[in-house]
Amino acid sequence: MASARDVLTALYGTYRLARLDASGMDYFDVTTTGFWRSFFAAVLVAPFYVLLLSLRSSGLAENASLFHFMAIEAIAYVFAWVAFPLLMASLVKNFDRDAHYIRFIVAYNWAAVLQNALYLPIAILATSGLLADAAANTLGLIALSLIVFYTWFITRTALEIPAGMAAGIVGLDFLLSILINTVAGGMH
Repeated sequence: MASARDVLTALYGTYRLARLDASGMDYFDVTTTGFWRSFFAAVLVAPFYVLLLSLRSSGLAENASLFHFMAIEAIAYVFAWVAFPLLMASLVKNFDRDAHYIRFIVAYNWAAVLQNALYLPIAILATSGLLADAAANTLGLIALSLIVFYTWFITRTALEIPAGMAAGIVGLDFLLSILINTVAGGMH
């Protein structure tokens, strides 16, 4: 488990990266231990995700099971945190960047906290009806654009790869997320 100091240091690194400061990478523990600790980011995001799910569950049909809905979403949540790192473990070997794998996943995982801090409030406000559809769509698109660019910067910086290759990896990550969400949604 990550200590409070580990978390704060890593989050400071994500903040620096969000300011397009490549030295933000220096704030991550890029050891094997740091790799496993970076998955603690999923624990930090989880309460806000559960809040979003509880709001979404209020729109379930009467005959739908809350347990079934939450179980599917919990499995999809865990799968989303594991699938991309597993895919990247083999992909980095194809372009000779396996030495950069741990630092990339560590930065990628911790950056998810900042990304979700931007996206989840918009989704929560939209789902609760406190944000009009047009405003939610606009803010959601802006947030998504910023998140994609941020992820691209982290990918390019951590893996030390060309911009186009980084864009391809971010696109692959995006498609994988859509696939996971589509499968989970289809199971409801």
